[in-house]
Amino acid sequence: MCIRDRAFAAWLIPLVIVAAGVWVGLLALGNVRARSTEIGILRALGVRSRQVLSVFLGKAALLGVVGAVLGYACGFISGAAWSQWEGVPVSVENLGSLFDPVLLVGVLVLAPLLSCLASWIPALLAARQDPAVVLREE
Repeated sequence: MCIRDRAFAAWLIPLVIVAAGVWVGLLALGNVRARSTEIGILRALGVRSRQVLSVFLGKAALLGVVGAVLGYACGFISGAAWSQWEGVPVSVENLGSLFDPVLLVGVLVLAPLLSCLASWIPALLAARQDPAVVLREE
């Protein structure tokens, strides 16, 4: 990899991570707003704020794990296709060199963490909703 490619990757990767975090946060906020009536009913029935918070953060973590697995699989397949396009024959040794277990573990840890961090504020907004105010609006 040449220096120009490394410099490009050095600013592109953090930009993509931030954009993904903002996107997940906005999707979580939309989910909270769309489900405000359901949250109000649950809170009126006695569901605690911590339980509402854990539901939204659990969903974010699950989506982060699914996204990490799909992203790693797509990257692996793209790498194999790219190497074949470059004229490198696809073999078990070449595919073994593409698989990086450290990267896989890193992705499986960091993607759910990013997803939970991005969903933290919308989850707090959901947990702090006053059921009386929400149900009065309906």
